[in-house]
Amino acid sequence: MTTAPQLRKPEVVFDLVRSQAARRFERAALCVLILYFCVHSLPRAFESLVTDFPNYYIAAQLAHEGVDASRMYEWEWLEREKDHRTIPIRVIGLVPITPFSTLFVWPLAGLKALTAKRVWIVLSLALLFPISFILRSMTGLSYRHIALIFALNFPLYRNIEFGQFYVLLLLMIVAACSATLRGRHSLAGAVVAVAAASKIFPLIFFVFFFRRRNWHALIAGTLTAASSLALSIAVFGWNVHRTYLREIFPATLHGEAMPPYVTNASISGILHILFLAEPQWNPLPWHNSIASFAILFPLVSMLVLAPAILLIRRGDNSPARILLEWSALLTASLAVSTIPASYNFVLMALPMCVLTAILLQTRRYAWLAALVVAYIGISFPTPAPAHTSGLGIFLYTPRLPLMIAVLAGIYLLLWKERRTEKRERDWANYAWAAIMIIAVAANIHSTWVREAAMRKEFAYRLAVEPQGYLNAQAQQAGDGVRYIAFTLSGYHLITNDPAAARSDPAEDSDDDDLSYTYGSGRLLVERGRTAQSVIVDAVDPRGSIIYDARDPMFSADGKSVAFIRDDRGRGQLLLREQLNAGGTADRALTPPSLNVYEASFLSVSSYAFAAANPGEQPQIYLTDAKQSNAPLALGEARFPALSPNGAWLAYSRMEKGVWNLWIRDEKTGATRRIVDVQCNEVQPSWMSDSKTLLYSTDCGRSLWFIAIARRRVIP
Repeated sequence: MTTAPQLRKPEVVFDLVRSQAARRFERAALCVLILYFCVHSLPRAFESLVTDFPNYYIAAQLAHEGVDASRMYEWEWLEREKDHRTIPIRVIGLVPITPFSTLFVWPLAGLKALTAKRVWIVLSLALLFPISFILRSMTGLSYRHIALIFALNFPLYRNIEFGQFYVLLLLMIVAACSATLRGRHSLAGAVVAVAAASKIFPLIFFVFFFRRRNWHALIAGTLTAASSLALSIAVFGWNVHRTYLREIFPATLHGEAMPPYVTNASISGILHILFLAEPQWNPLPWHNSIASFAILFPLVSMLVLAPAILLIRRGDNSPARILLEWSALLTASLAVSTIPASYNFVLMALPMCVLTAILLQTRRYAWLAALVVAYIGISFPTPAPAHTSGLGIFLYTPRLPLMIAVLAGIYLLLWKERRTEKRERDWANYAWAAIMIIAVAANIHSTWVREAAMRKEFAYRLAVEPQGYLNAQAQQAGDGVRYIAFTLSGYHLITNDPAAARSDPAEDSDDDDLSYTYGSGRLLVERGRTAQSVIVDAVDPRGSIIYDARDPMFSADGKSVAFIRDDRGRGQLLLREQLNAGGTADRALTPPSLNVYEASFLSVSSYAFAAANPGEQPQIYLTDAKQSNAPLALGEARFPALSPNGAWLAYSRMEKGVWNLWIRDEKTGATRRIVDVQCNEVQPSWMSDSKTLLYSTDCGRSLWFIAIARRRVIP
């Protein structure tokens, strides 16, 4: 007797057909995306040297060559070093990259820049295999699904094209998560510490360890972080780390490490554009209100981040719960980031894999489709105009609301899967909530005070055209000013004088114009060129050239010129007394033991300079009728400027993480602060009346993206 074949139920047949169709579609989509990457993205990545790999590369190269890198976060200083190494990229900058992260490129520093980038790309692509293996072991997803998630991740393409860091960072994060799941808590803490030393935001995972009382991870992480910092200090020195911790890191928290008015999908950037005026970048905000910004920035950021912390449950050690908590912390960190770049969202591959596995397991296919749409929207580069004002900003920033929507979904899953907990656990949540409320209140107050004070400085700003992202080293030029403008095409000397008949010849140069001086009808310009900078006479091309020199300064009588010459990143002040005399020996005015940053020169018997001994903070030295190269008791100070009549010394002094202007009476030695604000005022120069200062300020802009201001400081 034969048994009749079993018929499948209609819903099972439907699921099988749908599953087969889905697999065919996934394979086709995967093939198309891989072909696009191989034909379009990968050749572009291999053939071009664009931001951001050169930033890491040059820092590693400086360390490899033993160059004093104390000033490597300064835009003009690093541009000069880039020019000397003939790195074929127009502009370069390290803000807000940590020094430690550049050490991963150290083994490639001996290669040519483009060759090093190609090796880095190959390594990044190779890292996708262990990342995929770890993701599969944690989530149970097939390799096909993981590959499709990576293929749909357009930030991955941008990461490869730019030679960025985030594939390596993703490996660290998924490896630490996997170690946590396997109970290897010390390893997890150590890996998170290395990730945090590279990109600060992984510090949020230490909150995860603390909330779960995972002391082994916290101890291992603390020791690893200390070791990473010690290694970085040993390579780059303490001064550059002091700059990062004291100036760059706070500016990053404020959303002002990079220009916040450039359209980006960050809470900080959107609120800056909506509520804060800036004369050049955002003259007409939607609603000019410092109070609105001060309230909304910390409040909205905390509302986005707080659930990721409060929903951590110590008593639930299930893999699904831990994976969701890591996904929540990672997604929330990206959502509240003040300077999110497209390549950052490579990291969304982890939460995407976790959520996809959960939705497939529970057969929530409609939610999975919505998640895929949101993931593509988060990943896909959205074109935006250079300047956007008003509510139109929301048309060009879909990434942020989509990130928050995905994050809300993760929070909902965590909330639904919560378990009954002991009462004291609730009290711990209340304590965390209270701390967050206090932090928001304190942040609101400090932000309002800071932003209000900075915007009072707008009254002294000069409207100069054309504007650059950075306008530096202002000097008087007739009825106007002359300055260095930083644009995406490099650094150019600009004269903004209504009475001038023509522009300076230096404006037409293809080289970077990095410093200059004017006197007696002559214009000397430092131009960054191969192997060394040269100072040329821009008015008379037949004039003499000073090789391997920067920051020229005419004497008061215009007959001699002082300048700074660097040796492995350390500057020395020199004098050439007869500018046009061939073969004239240059005279050293400072000892080789001092690293001269900048100087002000009136004559061989009257000059001042800022310099630092190895490992020490810079201070100002003075030579006049009473003393020779003597340090002044001015604290940590830079940017000296002697007035034309020799009566006053203007300078910038570091206090509370910012450089503010001071002046010193050269007769009595008495000092006086010009202004006390939480922003930088640097590079002062005196106008001909010896009463008025031109200077650079980043008040209301972003860190060191300076504009020009003018202020009368002597009655």
